[in-house]
Amino acid sequence: MATSSSNQGTSMQIATREAYQIKGRTMKLEEWELTVQVENLVDFISLAHHGCELRDFFYAQDLDGYFYMLNGPSYENLVKYFWVRAEIYDSHAARLEEHEKVLIDPTLEGKTREELGLKPFTCTEIRSSIMGISVFIIEKVIARVCGRKAEGSYEENLDNKTSPWNEIVNMTMFNSTKKGKYCDMKMQYKLLQKIMPENLLPKGGGVDQPSLEHKVFLHFLITLKKANVPKYIFNHMLWALNESQDSNRSWIPYGRLLSEIFHQGEILKAIKLSKIIIDAQLGTMTGKVMNGRTLRKMLLIKKEEYTQLNTDLLESSAVSNLMDDFPPICRQDPPDVRAHFVYEHWERTGETIKFDEILETMYGGALPVARKRKSKKKATSEADDDEEASEPKKKKAKKAKDAPQEQLVGSGVPTIQDEFQDLELLRF
Repeated sequence: MATSSSNQGTSMQIATREAYQIKGRTMKLEEWELTVQVENLVDFISLAHHGCELRDFFYAQDLDGYFYMLNGPSYENLVKYFWVRAEIYDSHAARLEEHEKVLIDPTLEGKTREELGLKPFTCTEIRSSIMGISVFIIEKVIARVCGRKAEGSYEENLDNKTSPWNEIVNMTMFNSTKKGKYCDMKMQYKLLQKIMPENLLPKGGGVDQPSLEHKVFLHFLITLKKANVPKYIFNHMLWALNESQDSNRSWIPYGRLLSEIFHQGEILKAIKLSKIIIDAQLGTMTGKVMNGRTLRKMLLIKKEEYTQLNTDLLESSAVSNLMDDFPPICRQDPPDVRAHFVYEHWERTGETIKFDEILETMYGGALPVARKRKSKKKATSEADDDEEASEPKKKKAKKAKDAPQEQLVGSGVPTIQDEFQDLELLRF
């Protein structure tokens, strides 16, 4: 009898261990090995002035609020802290959760999740924690931050060789059923194809050709057919997290979007109340700006055709959400931009921003700008010389990233990880 009980216990332990091996997908990368891809700011006014009007494409997708949101700070260290602790909770994980309960107590076989003491499974989630605060991200959260509903067309699991979508996207992009060349695309389509992997479906670390699913997404943008953008973004985030856990992919997408989720979820407020974290520890930065100068770099306009406007967005215009009573708009912003922000702020918080509370000009404090890894290709235009001018700074930054311990000693500023560990010690 004792032997039978022992064997049963051993079998349960083995089954439980196997379940955890399937479920327990953990990040092998350390935080300093990760690179946060921060979305680029898009200056639609500058692009339109230089003959590339894109606003209608994104207005049709109800993404004007999303692109306005990109003009804000990203918290690099906070995003890394979240990412290495994140896990995907899907239907498979939910079934394993039920199975584990039954392994512990076989009398629970056939019981519902509620009877097992578990919450109902409703949708896939990305689960993590920051400073002991649980963070759950679902598709509806993405939709709320984007400022639009999670509805529209969505295509996935397409066969690159046999799918009829190949002819459809080729006709949209090249006006032919056969795949055309990049040079045959219109200027607007080239910019949309550049914005997609930078801001909507970030790839990071390479310039690979877009998949068929991404080309279909581009087709929806060009044809003004509403796509389920929140679903595209959420599933892309799931893919990136799986790649980080399974293939050691070091790139984290949506640095700005994740930072805004932390802000709206009052994570930043909790950090501020703790009075132990400053912007230097959060790694506050902003994305680069895509404007008329981008068209010049892409050789879509001539050098002499580029004009710097007094309305151009600035890379350093983003401000930290840790600052008190500081709306990230100024009186120099277009009236429709100010109105949209005031309404969105009122809808989210119930507070009204008065006109006299808006500053005349944007805060001038410069934030670091997220930079890509330098391409191995030689410069092909004079615009690339502008990038070479800042090369010494890039090398210095890379050296600091490659040696985080030395940087910590030299800076005298404790990292956000150190501060969180100290806080946990204080709690217990």
